[in-house]
Amino acid sequence: MKRRTAALLGSVLTIIVAVVVIVLWPAPDPLRNARTVYLDTGAAQGGRGATELEDGLGFVLNDRNLVLVPNRAEADAEIRVQDISVNLGDVTVSLGQGGLSGRVKAACGVTNLQNNKTYTMDLTVTVQNGSVSAKLVGRKFWEFWK
Repeated sequence: MKRRTAALLGSVLTIIVAVVVIVLWPAPDPLRNARTVYLDTGAAQGGRGATELEDGLGFVLNDRNLVLVPNRAEADAEIRVQDISVNLGDVTVSLGQGGLSGRVKAACGVTNLQNNKTYTMDLTVTVQNGSVSAKLVGRKFWEFWK
């Protein structure tokens, strides 16, 4: 009976440790070793939120000391904007206080051009009273619902 309890306890602890490791393991960052980036907005150009996303990507890339290049052949990585979404509940216009607030989200395919591996990253650009902030976050392998 004690052996059975010990085996069950060991199995449960192993499962708990595995789940914790999977959840806490950082998402891959294909831009980690890159210095130059080619931006391909494709069909998103001229679409709703495309300008804000390009500006937000500029902020994120500047924070990472990455340089946008106009030619894909000169780049270490390529960012392709795949899906832009604007939730109208996230957009607020306040004429009395002179501020515009909103949030634009996009799924970006980021390809490391050195090894041709493509990863999905989420870009969120937030505009609040004239100030723009942006986050580019990698997806973990188990975040398949995003």
